Amino acid sequence: MRVLVCPDRMDIGGSQRLAVALAGAVRRHGHDPVLYAPDGPLVDLAEAEGLPRVPAPTSARAWRRGLVAVAHLRGADLVHTYERGPAVHAALAIPRGLPQLATVLAMSVPRSLPAHVPLTVGTPALVEHLRARGRRAHLLEPAVDVARLRRTDPAAARARWGIGSDELVVSMVSMLTTDLEKLQGVLEAIRVVDRLADRLPLRLLLAGDGEGRGAVEQRARAVNDRHGRTVVQPVGPLLDPGPVHAAADIVLGMGSAAIAGAAHGRPVVIQGEAGSWRTLGPDTAEDLVRDGWFGRGGAGARDLSAALTRLADSAPLRAELGALGHDLARSRYDLDDRARELSAIYAEVAGGVARVPVRTTSRAWSLARAAATGAREAAGNRLGSVVAREERARQGAHP
Repeated sequence: MRVLVCPDRMDIGGSQRLAVALAGAVRRHGHDPVLYAPDGPLVDLAEAEGLPRVPAPTSARAWRRGLVAVAHLRGADLVHTYERGPAVHAALAIPRGLPQLATVLAMSVPRSLPAHVPLTVGTPALVEHLRARGRRAHLLEPAVDVARLRRTDPAAARARWGIGSDELVVSMVSMLTTDLEKLQGVLEAIRVVDRLADRLPLRLLLAGDGEGRGAVEQRARAVNDRHGRTVVQPVGPLLDPGPVHAAADIVLGMGSAAIAGAAHGRPVVIQGEAGSWRTLGPDTAEDLVRDGWFGRGGAGARDLSAALTRLADSAPLRAELGALGHDLARSRYDLDDRARELSAIYAEVAGGVARVPVRTTSRAWSLARAAATGAREAAGNRLGSVVAREERARQGAHP
């Protein structure tokens, strides 16, 4: 099947990484993917995978015209979009009869997504919620190349950043943005490690970029000056963040970044919203999997401090929980398994369009409703409160 894969952006982020990784992996299941994507750092990753790419314009109108032209030129059998923007633009542009699948990795689905477009989402809880509302939703959880990650050399990774053998490394790979309180979590981790470093040989290794990078680097300098050693080490954005997890004794993170840490065999403390920090273990794994390695509500710094202290004080516990996380990542999130599932979804979506075409009136109503909701969201992003903008960001409805 010839598939046009349309990520939202090609900067460094979980959704874009997944788009590239799955496009590469579905080739092993008989598909012929082509990326329709803008320029950005992940273009290098796509080229390394040998994926053909057609550059996508940045303006919405030109993007839609280009998509139609590329779909016709390549004889596309299906258009697979990632996140809200490409999903809406593709739905408005492509002709009837060309199937579309939309992947949304946000923690909720924007109301402005056209109702007639089938979805994949990343958590079992969200699939249940969408199906209860009558949406066609498939589960497609994050994917990690477990075998490749385990080949990353921890000693070389630690040497890369000058980490001593006596140091306990806490690693965190995260966008330094306020959506899903990612930046707030990073700053909280800095505060907690700063306090614990008075008695523990901790080093917080941070990889990521975003509008909060300056604040993070400023906090790191202040902490390091106070201790007279490197306690907080921001390393910026990395095309391959694997060495950050390989260097770690403990991993902090959410979503796919936390799963990648688990795939390395490291114990993981999962960050969420409103002060949520939960250690992956036998008593929490089921809930964390259901919620997409995320959470809401907790005691904030107090919970994180307790989790880090407990793990730092016990090498056997770190080994036990690291093995549990690795087994879970290998059995549930392996890249080739996800590609096989996606291949089956492609067949179902394409076959469904052929068997049960969407009525013109239903499609028109779906697009009109999506356009009206999108206009309200855009106005809200320009004029609304910070809280309202954060809620829309949580739904993947970026400004």
